[in-house]
Amino acid sequence: MPPPQPRPGAAGFKPIPHTADVGFLLWGPTLADIFIQGALALVSLMTDRRRLRARQTRKAAIEAADQEMLLVEWLNHLLYLYDTENFLARRIDIQEIAPTRLRATLYGEPLDPDRHILKTGVKAATYHQLTIAPTANGWQARIIFDL
Repeated sequence: MPPPQPRPGAAGFKPIPHTADVGFLLWGPTLADIFIQGALALVSLMTDRRRLRARQTRKAAIEAADQEMLLVEWLNHLLYLYDTENFLARRIDIQEIAPTRLRATLYGEPLDPDRHILKTGVKAATYHQLTIAPTANGWQARIIFDL
């Protein structure tokens, strides 16, 4: 599938077809943007992110053997926060990113059934068809979520 043609400096995500699960193409000018867009794509599967408020913060520190594993560990950490605290992030600030580690602050709130509609349950981010690569405009990645 050809990559989207984003404006230089723009970041985003879009769903891509997958037979059994849900996949996303992520893009952005920096590696940090890929991790932020992956988190936003994950939250978009679960609820309408526009209804989330940035009322609470959580800190995240993730380490992995390489940047692909780091992306999967990061997204699965966000699922862990949802599974244990019902916490969903509206905004993410990444303070440090390297090929094997990430430090970030998450701004969001626990899911409130009176204001948030749970759309899809997500089991995990997977390694299936996982890619992260530099492009002429920055970075691009593909991630598949197991539903």
